[in-house]
Amino acid sequence: MTADNSPAPNRGLHLNGATIMTTPTPEHIAIARSTGFSGVELRAERLVGAAGEVEATAELVQPGEVWSLNGIQIKIEPSGRLRRDLLDEEVQPRLEICRAVGAAYLLVVPPRIAGVDPETALPAIADGLARIRDRAASDGVRVAFEFLGFGDCPIDSPSLAARVVDRTPDADLVIDSCHWHASGSEPLGDFPIERLAMVHLNDAPAKPPREIEDADRLLPTLGVIRLRELIAGLLERGYRGPWSLETFNPRYWEQDPAVIAGEGLRLTAPLLAVPVRG
Repeated sequence: MTADNSPAPNRGLHLNGATIMTTPTPEHIAIARSTGFSGVELRAERLVGAAGEVEATAELVQPGEVWSLNGIQIKIEPSGRLRRDLLDEEVQPRLEICRAVGAAYLLVVPPRIAGVDPETALPAIADGLARIRDRAASDGVRVAFEFLGFGDCPIDSPSLAARVVDRTPDADLVIDSCHWHASGSEPLGDFPIERLAMVHLNDAPAKPPREIEDADRLLPTLGVIRLRELIAGLLERGYRGPWSLETFNPRYWEQDPAVIAGEGLRLTAPLLAVPVRG
């Protein structure tokens, strides 16, 4: 075995629009380029229903620059029944954006719905993911499923997410460090790394993990998440990226987006720049 000493210090680090959410998407892309990110993840919150911003983005992007559109949430009823009506209504405009901007992936997340156990929710969520996958495939767009570590999400752990995609061939997985932390930081020994398409990196304050919300997120290394442990475990099992800097902290949105992006890259790149065994 030889060490992989990739010349790219960020190993494919992307800038997720949630980190600078109030920044228009074309400016988000320009900041990512000038700062040194490998690409971007774009936000449905900004682009759905914003025809002018979609058009401006489509004129600006380069091939392969947009890894994903984040995203779409599968919704279910307390009984576990899939809300197909909402899924069908929401997926089409998102796929139109994916086509326009050349996104490789549409990111899919489970619902936040308290009191529904995983065994009740899992079949409907897998069904919803399969429906999105089939719709996206006709546009040449792949789907990636990300679990949420919140206490009111029925698919709240890596192992449950793996079960969802086990029922859904040709769907990939995303791990988010904050959701991994909130779910209990379980070891990833049985996690299907071969299905892992993206890792979101961020940090969190020292508060009970199940009480963490998106707005609490910090730039990597500024909190208590065991990021080095998570990254080392993924690298040891063969994962080589891509990665994405994704925070949702409104305090960052109030600051200069180029400064936040630059600081995020400065803090995150050293975590990814270690030699690994290939």
